[in-house]
Amino acid sequence: MIDPRLLAFEAVLQEGSFERAARRLALTQSAVSQRVKLLEAELGQVLLVRSKPVRPTPAGRRLLPYLAQLRLMEAEARRALSPRQAHGPLRLAVGVNADSLATWFIGAVAAVVREEGLVLDCVVDDQDHTHALLADGEVLGCVSTRPDPMRGCAAERLGVMPYLCAGSPEFRARWFPHGLTRAALEKAPAIVFGRHDDMHEAFLRRHFGLDAGQYPHHVVPSSEGFMAFAVAGLGYGFIPEIQARAHLARGELVDLAPEREDVVLYWHHWQVQSPVMARLAGAIAEAAANALGDER
Repeated sequence: MIDPRLLAFEAVLQEGSFERAARRLALTQSAVSQRVKLLEAELGQVLLVRSKPVRPTPAGRRLLPYLAQLRLMEAEARRALSPRQAHGPLRLAVGVNADSLATWFIGAVAAVVREEGLVLDCVVDDQDHTHALLADGEVLGCVSTRPDPMRGCAAERLGVMPYLCAGSPEFRARWFPHGLTRAALEKAPAIVFGRHDDMHEAFLRRHFGLDAGQYPHHVVPSSEGFMAFAVAGLGYGFIPEIQARAHLARGELVDLAPEREDVVLYWHHWQVQSPVMARLAGAIAEAAANALGDER
């Protein structure tokens, strides 16, 4: 069983106050406060900022991923020790970028999810920022572009996801009749995924000297919506090659630039994994090896 002091710490953060945490745990507010203070005394660190709402200190934030790992270990232990009891599906939170989720990720985890009786909580963010979800304890593993694992974790290279700059044939004829030029790019509407997506901006700055704010753009925070915008001729943008292949073959999209933007993906997880997480990690690595390139 998880230490009651850790449960009190977790409840206060999730509820935002000691009072609401006490109601959730069926304890007095004083008892919850005492458990948190005992935990802080043992660790020699202040874990909570007593504000409204309560928030974690840097030390408290570092504790969160370990608590998430403990919760998973406890749930798996219960299932292993009493398999005949109905424990319900095992919930796993994973961080994944939208483009992976829209292409290869679901096929990677499908068999494990079915056979292990899992429910996945897919937390979607840009691949450059999913690493922070693991550090904050929001997920137990994540697809990320960062090659360096945080303390206590490991990072496994999954492969390379190439992106191509694409738009519809009609869009190219209207906006880029002479190819990509600075003058045309200052007027043609681009498509970007969201505030964390800097691929398009980096491309225009590197090749045409254009900075953010110097070209119009749609913001479409959905891989499927992004593709629909491009196919409808509403803009141009960077699309994963594996997602664009069928549309290119049907003539719905055309490649606008000769070079690709390669994104190297990694799977981050705890070094000491539970059996289910280890199996999930293995399935993700195997599927990524088949779906993605791995040019080094």
